[in-house]
Amino acid sequence: MPRTAAVAAALLLPASALAEYDPDLHVDPSVDDCSVRFAPELTQGAFRRFVTEFGSVSAFKQGSSPETLGRHHVALDVEQISFSVEEKSAAWNDTFTHPDSGHELGAHKDFPKLRVRYGATDDLDVGAFYAANPQANYGWAGLEAKWRVLDEREGTPVSLAVRGAYTKTLYVADMDMHALSADVSVGRTFWNVLTPYLGLGGDAILAFERSPAVDLHPEAPFVGRLTAGLEARWWHLGVGAEAHVSALTSYQVQVSAIF
Repeated sequence: MPRTAAVAAALLLPASALAEYDPDLHVDPSVDDCSVRFAPELTQGAFRRFVTEFGSVSAFKQGSSPETLGRHHVALDVEQISFSVEEKSAAWNDTFTHPDSGHELGAHKDFPKLRVRYGATDDLDVGAFYAANPQANYGWAGLEAKWRVLDEREGTPVSLAVRGAYTKTLYVADMDMHALSADVSVGRTFWNVLTPYLGLGGDAILAFERSPAVDLHPEAPFVGRLTAGLEARWWHLGVGAEAHVSALTSYQVQVSAIF
């Protein structure tokens, strides 16, 4: 009898593990796309992980080399950011509701972003960005300022800039999320066109839960970030790509019109 019970337990273990890995989706037919809404099952630990990953991946990224635009120049950017999430984890499953039980969040996510930058001085750029999922209930807006500390054209081998940014998560009723970002980047331009660069920084994220379904404490993680990028500028056109290693690895490409 004990042997039979042990065999039965061994046979049941994979099924229970699979059920844990593939949880039921939280469904609300009134939404058009997967939207942020906290489920009663959301725990403090899962909320912290969600804040860390969602907050860091959506924080206003560098998106350009240490070079600045120059006084009174303007850049209009179209950007695309891509990343992957563990959609079946509690951090992502218990924070989203879905139109139906077959409409999964999806592990791979892509979001377009619109950005504008302005050269306030030769060494100072300021900018803003906006992104949103028009079919869901979340988006982001942010502000930034970048100060060029070193200019390689003034006898130094590299250019170096420091940057600060603020990001506000929009439209989500179940939480109030903010991110403050800071980074330093160094780069070198070749043939007056191509600039590879590296950046080191981090995001301080603050999130307050506002949902009637749960009662969770605020979370305030700090997430480090390593950036590697490549930017090319020619005439009034700029193109670039970045990789960000952080709580989630993300990739970004951008095309800029510079005037």
